[in-house]
Amino acid sequence: MVSSPPMSMNAESVAQLCVEFWKLSNATKKAIERLPESESRRLKGQLNFSDRQLAMLVDQLGLKLIDFETEGFHAGLATSADNAGDYPDEADLIVSKTLEPTVMADMKVIRLGRVLVEPAKSEKE
Repeated sequence: MVSSPPMSMNAESVAQLCVEFWKLSNATKKAIERLPESESRRLKGQLNFSDRQLAMLVDQLGLKLIDFETEGFHAGLATSADNAGDYPDEADLIVSKTLEPTVMADMKVIRLGRVLVEPAKSEKE
């Protein structure tokens, strides 16, 4: 049975799909690192191909997936920090890990990212 064409997806749904693929890709990369080289080579190739496909599709849709890792964290950054409350308000923080990338289109945030932060290292350390 042939079904009718799918309804057009809204930007938030597409953004969520991209974020879920991004998270799956990152988790797969970590799992591949634990495999012996002989077993991981094919999986690395498949994952690299899928990552390129995602990048191409995201570009065609006019979206950008933004990973703020190692950036200074501040109120204007288009992401929320799950652990920002662990530090004093005046602390200089950097993004230590991206949990979910920010999705943007035409300089507009479609989906806010999620990160973990840590204190910035001073030059004295």
